[in-house]
Amino acid sequence: MGQELSANAQKKIDDLHIFTAKAYNGEVGKKYSATPSIAQTLNEKIIVDANWFLPLINVIPVSEIAGEKVFLGLSGNVSGRTDTSGSGERQAKNLVDLNDEGYALKKTDSDVALRYSTIDAWAKFENFVELYNKAVRQAIGNDRVKVGFVGTSAAATTVAADLSDVNLGWLQQIRTYNGGAQYVLGSSGSVTLGSAAFPNLDTLVYDALGRVEEAFRDDPDLVVLVGRNVMQAAKGSYYEANGNKPTEKAKINERVTVDTYGGLPAYVPPYFDPDSILVTSLKNLSIYWQETSWRRQQLDNPKKDQYEDFNSRNEGYVVEQLGKTSLIQGIEYS
Repeated sequence: MGQELSANAQKKIDDLHIFTAKAYNGEVGKKYSATPSIAQTLNEKIIVDANWFLPLINVIPVSEIAGEKVFLGLSGNVSGRTDTSGSGERQAKNLVDLNDEGYALKKTDSDVALRYSTIDAWAKFENFVELYNKAVRQAIGNDRVKVGFVGTSAAATTVAADLSDVNLGWLQQIRTYNGGAQYVLGSSGSVTLGSAAFPNLDTLVYDALGRVEEAFRDDPDLVVLVGRNVMQAAKGSYYEANGNKPTEKAKINERVTVDTYGGLPAYVPPYFDPDSILVTSLKNLSIYWQETSWRRQQLDNPKKDQYEDFNSRNEGYVVEQLGKTSLIQGIEYS
């Protein structure tokens, strides 16, 4: 005989079934297909409940599974003057990169199993339904960011523990863009933080900025995403040089708070490669999801002594303007 849920735990699961059916305007125990408005509400809750980085980028619904990018930003000047008193005519400037690739979404599953023993432990909480749904949303949101940074392919059946085969993420698209013109892979000491060539993080960011395409280098929304190890080395060297000087302590604390390198605001995103930096703008990174593709089904599986929650949607990763990027990986330290 398998394990059975306690009466209180069973009531919590029944409440969850009822809540989910109502949220999806569906019938308890059936497979739910979210309408665009319901899917949008769910997506907004995922953004709120997940890590701090997700709200800073674009997470937007699209109607088609493949198509042109949504945020093809301008890449040139629009101002000028034409004397139209004679034969001259004002000429509208087409600033969209017509050669830029579009997007293609892939079916993405986010399936959760909850053991009966766990449900029994959680059943004591009056807000069990809220706690459970928030945990699922957090897991989906965190995976979204992780795949964006580590994803290198979209396998028919995923096996990679690090999620690298779930989808083609942002960094992989940058690595292959324009023959790798925006990408540097440090090796054999070629990119060493603390060396004569790169004595500090500021010089490394300046170097990266020089590979951003000319049209974007002065854009005011540029930032630098910094890997955990890179930031630790940068701050460590600053503390080592100034930490014992009382007059410098306020400056150190200010610098740690501001985190500006090479003139760009710096962020250390979750799941970002720890030995890398990426110069781009936050709104240059997007996650597209098809607004009619969200599916959900909740099942009790007594053969496995667990409750199962199957979620899926069509999703993809987009770098809106690939020329507005510069990626350095494999950074070493002296």
